[in-house]
Amino acid sequence: MATVTETVSLPAQVLLKLNNTSNSAPAKETIEPKDDTTIIPPPTEWTYLCHPRLKEVQDEVDGYFLENWKFPSFKAVRTFLDAKFSEVTCLYFPLALDDRIHFACRLLTVLFLIDDVLEHMSFADGEAYNNRLIPISRGDVLPDRTKPEEFILYDLWESMRAHDKELADEVLEPTFVFMRAQTDRARMTISELGHYLDYREKDVGKALLSALMRFSMGLRLNAEELQGMKALEGNCAKQLSVVNDIYSYDKEEEASHTGHKEGAFLCSAVKVLAEETKLGIPATKRVLWSMTREWEVVHDKMVAEQMAAPGGCSDAAKAYMKGLEYQMSGNEQWSKTTRRYN
Repeated sequence: MATVTETVSLPAQVLLKLNNTSNSAPAKETIEPKDDTTIIPPPTEWTYLCHPRLKEVQDEVDGYFLENWKFPSFKAVRTFLDAKFSEVTCLYFPLALDDRIHFACRLLTVLFLIDDVLEHMSFADGEAYNNRLIPISRGDVLPDRTKPEEFILYDLWESMRAHDKELADEVLEPTFVFMRAQTDRARMTISELGHYLDYREKDVGKALLSALMRFSMGLRLNAEELQGMKALEGNCAKQLSVVNDIYSYDKEEEASHTGHKEGAFLCSAVKVLAEETKLGIPATKRVLWSMTREWEVVHDKMVAEQMAAPGGCSDAAKAYMKGLEYQMSGNEQWSKTTRRYN
């Protein structure tokens, strides 16, 4: 096995070897689950959009993490590049300002990497790990510069606050909610889909994605506008979570047998609904796909109602609602093409 030093000391060579696959444009193939039953999603009225700076930002961000994160092996480097974390960010936030998209890419990338670390920990150890990172992210505690997760988060939040303190501060608490949900013991006892969707709204990081989108797009919504978006955000969280669960189920089911019994515990809408309804996995996925399309219809209806409301909508509110749609369509595009799930 390659040492950590050997792995990260030659990022340029690693990137060169893996460039053909790691920096390809978003693919358009369908998936074929391990049960050999092709699951074809129902048609959607939406079209995804990708940020135009994807290639250059992906090279920049991947290079930064190859230099600074302690990957244990070249296989781990390969897995990291194949996941295309900057790509999903550019699909989530295609309307982000050119000088802000790299912040969003760095934040989601480090959170994905931390999530992988937590998969091999108990809830107690994972909670302690995250609790150390929270005050560092606030800037209240200086990082240990020998620990990448600490100095990467510290430097990133400091740079985000320097760029736009008001909107960066709005991202902080939603990030902590997401981090706490990762080690919430309740995930091991969920047996009803409604309960699961309530929990998953935190675990999928919907509030985080919404706040990060506002930061990346430079959107300032007033308190009344933010309150008016709650129903839209909740609906979006359901669609995001379930699409993610459909595509990730096979890999996560496999990981549940090899990771820590708590950190890698399988918590998925596919599992919950299959057990509730006594349907097989392929049938459950088909039912869930129908639900995701209905949530898309609900989104469009709620947007139309907001637009028709007395006084109309501000340009920021219109951009925000369109951004939520792109989060959902972008998440589906990434989920069906990333090797993290397929």
